[in-house]
Amino acid sequence: MLNNLHRTIYEKGEVIFQEGDAGDCAYLIEEGVVEISVTVNGLEHTVNQIGKKELFGEVALIDHMPRTATARAQVKVVLIIIQRNMVNELLEKTDPIVRHLLLVILERYRDRSGTAQALSASQLIDQADIATKRNSIRGEAAQKLTMSSDIGYALLEGEFEMYYQPICELSSGQVAGYEALIRWHHPRLGLVSPLDFLWLAEKTGQIREIGFWTLERACRDWPTLCKSTNFAAPFVSVNMSPSQLTGDSFVEDVKSIITRYQMPPAELKLELTETVIINNSELALHLLNLLTDLGISLAIDDFGTGHSTLDTLNRYPIETIKVDISFISTMLTSVRSGEIVNSSISLAHSLGMDVVAEGIETEEVRNKLIELGCNFGQGWLFGKPSELNNISGK
Repeated sequence: MLNNLHRTIYEKGEVIFQEGDAGDCAYLIEEGVVEISVTVNGLEHTVNQIGKKELFGEVALIDHMPRTATARAQVKVVLIIIQRNMVNELLEKTDPIVRHLLLVILERYRDRSGTAQALSASQLIDQADIATKRNSIRGEAAQKLTMSSDIGYALLEGEFEMYYQPICELSSGQVAGYEALIRWHHPRLGLVSPLDFLWLAEKTGQIREIGFWTLERACRDWPTLCKSTNFAAPFVSVNMSPSQLTGDSFVEDVKSIITRYQMPPAELKLELTETVIINNSELALHLLNLLTDLGISLAIDDFGTGHSTLDTLNRYPIETIKVDISFISTMLTSVRSGEIVNSSISLAHSLGMDVVAEGIETEEVRNKLIELGCNFGQGWLFGKPSELNNISGK
């Protein structure tokens, strides 16, 4: 066997690894052919022959168990070594559900194939540590799978509810509009925070159905909701997920909903984060232009926390920016936050955009924002999110 950096050369007939050997890497065949064999009743049987660009020994990258087969060079082979530490970080970042499924598959494979030799004492210790980690992954995966199932059931059984938080004109305090915020009254867990389920819905794709449910409910409620404001140009804001902005059918679905509920497009504002744009900038530009062609206005949420803010304002048909609560809450105590808020407001106004400040809790913050020329604000100073039947006329 000859080593050359991350490549290893084996001559014809040379054993690469044997059943029962510690598995700490996988191999990619760059040149040659490798024979894979297993021992049954003391006799070795060839089960596979693999060639160029094929991967073998990959199970060891995931489950840290001994080899279940023997690999031998059938001719001279050149192998690229893939060390376990190269994939450990990727596995750590992989969703626990995916990791759990991988481990279940591997455990069943191990049960079926067995191993050629008993584990040493050190291997038993390693396996105990790995088992502890697996149990943790299994528990998290089970929790996520259960929650995902519950989300699907909640959509079918009407467990989700819509709450509305007022967005007020800062100078007068008059309610100008509302942000639609989903809430989940889980039959066992009680009121579940959106932070505890929307991220999972994003991963599972259920966020698309939740997003359209939210839009439909807001449009349905708007005739009642808009009676609570005398603002000249009232509006309701609905959050849009990156997963929704995937094709022209999204625009058609939005159009269908606003038509069904006779929602005036000019009174609907869709809020998006820069993630929506970063994921697929050209498609986003196309679809957002189609939305504004319908008369719908767009707002950038969490302004100042993204990575391409100036490009976003320059290229996309944005009419409103929402300055993130992290800056608003510290603007009176942090010079940097104060400058960010001031600059954001000035930049937005220079581009003809409105500004909404998020998370206003005190009159001092409100007064400072008025001084800086901010148009609108929302936060507990003006009202917490409430159910429709609890919102009275202003």
